[in-house]
Amino acid sequence: MDYSVTFARHFARLVWLLSHDLTNTDEQKAALRALVTVAREGFVSLGERAGQFTANGTALPAVLSGVPDVVARMGVHGVKTIEFDRNATAADVIRIARHLVGAPGALASGSGATAHFGGMTAGSIADVAAMEPARVDPLPNLDFGEVVDDPLAAAAERPTPRRAAPAIPTSASAPRAATGGMFDHFAAARSTSATPAELLARLDAETSPTALIDLLDDLAGRAEEAMGSDRRAQATEIFHRIVRRERDAVEFEVKRAFVLTVKRLTKPALLHAVVTELTRDRREQALAVLARTGEDGADAVIEQLAAEEGRSERLQYFDALVRLQAGVPTLLHMLGDARWYVARNAAALLGEMQAREAEKPLTALMHHDDERVRHAAIVALMRLGTARSFPTIQEALRDRAPTMRMQAAAALVGRKESNITALLLRALDEERDDEVVAAFLIALGRLATPDAVARLIATAEPDKGLFRKKPVALRVAAVQGLSEARTQEALDALKALQGDKDEDVRATAVYALGRLARRGG
Repeated sequence: MDYSVTFARHFARLVWLLSHDLTNTDEQKAALRALVTVAREGFVSLGERAGQFTANGTALPAVLSGVPDVVARMGVHGVKTIEFDRNATAADVIRIARHLVGAPGALASGSGATAHFGGMTAGSIADVAAMEPARVDPLPNLDFGEVVDDPLAAAAERPTPRRAAPAIPTSASAPRAATGGMFDHFAAARSTSATPAELLARLDAETSPTALIDLLDDLAGRAEEAMGSDRRAQATEIFHRIVRRERDAVEFEVKRAFVLTVKRLTKPALLHAVVTELTRDRREQALAVLARTGEDGADAVIEQLAAEEGRSERLQYFDALVRLQAGVPTLLHMLGDARWYVARNAAALLGEMQAREAEKPLTALMHHDDERVRHAAIVALMRLGTARSFPTIQEALRDRAPTMRMQAAAALVGRKESNITALLLRALDEERDDEVVAAFLIALGRLATPDAVARLIATAEPDKGLFRKKPVALRVAAVQGLSEARTQEALDALKALQGDKDEDVRATAVYALGRLARRGG
């Protein structure tokens, strides 16, 4: 099992214990020992996405102890991600867990752990201290296995002194603190007079690993500055150039620096800026960045798509998501959205992406109150083409909305089941809406089976008898169905109908034969 999943499992258990069994200090100690041990394996990012608890992007089953509690508490605090460095101590872990179960607004990051609040990141104690007085419990620097027996009660009895921020180097030449943390190369605040364009030119040409790592830090800072000044195009350009240059990284430390830089820039505010460039001149650059950021990038596109009202913009976001082939978990969650257009867009996207895991929720959507949502669901199921979707499409032939019955007939044409013709013939006998009948006849023509063609010929022929007369619209629809069939029997019937007494039928047959002749039929 991946170490990050193991860490997340123990962290969820610790949160549960602090929430529901505070006096059980033995289990708290055991969970904390396991967490400190596993943390030494490497960086861990705990996240909440579409109601799921994730560890380095891997979702944990909701049945595990404490997982629902962690997801709920992250929602209360408005936190999407909590990150632990490989050097995180027991004090760091217990502090974050306690703040998570505490009152909203109390969550603050400790050394080696970060928490993302929307677009703001508290990356270290230095960052927190620069923004506001630190509200950190005065725990000892707990070693392996140590924990305060009653941490909440003990913390309440002691004052909460303000912790001073460590000194920060003021120039690129200042020595870097040798803490060994994964975020050390972001800690130094460098000052440079170079323009963003000059820095980007150096990024493309630089070969020295040390200089390249320093450049990444400078460029990340420039991207954040650009976002602060609402220069979205510049922020997108910098992010894209970093992603493009990452492909050429060879040395381990350089690759690591690129990964951390991308992670630093993968914030909701910056991703939102990148998404807006999808409708402007930097579309391809934006797509490259969003593809690199994976589910986070796709979620940003989905959020913008749900909020967008302009049709042309929605289509561009829609196309971008299909190209990214990401965001399926979020889209599945959106199928249950109370807003009809959100559920409709999610269903349409899942169909375009041919996400087979969406089959069951799309099937459930066929009972939605809004016809537009049901329509999107049946089109999506048609695109999936799975065997389990067939009964759902078949059931739609009896939907209360005429457009749904018409769409169901069209969806059945592409199926390979042997009883499609019989299903449509039976539905045709029961149908009373003229438009739906015409759609069923066209569908029979596209099936072009012997039984389908025979029914079309019988419907297209004039009634025999003085007092019997078929509706002209019905006969015309049958003629159109024969032109779709293109079998020899259908062609013979069309030739015969060229001399029909009814002008509309006659004209439709002549036009159909002419069209087939032009196509070589």
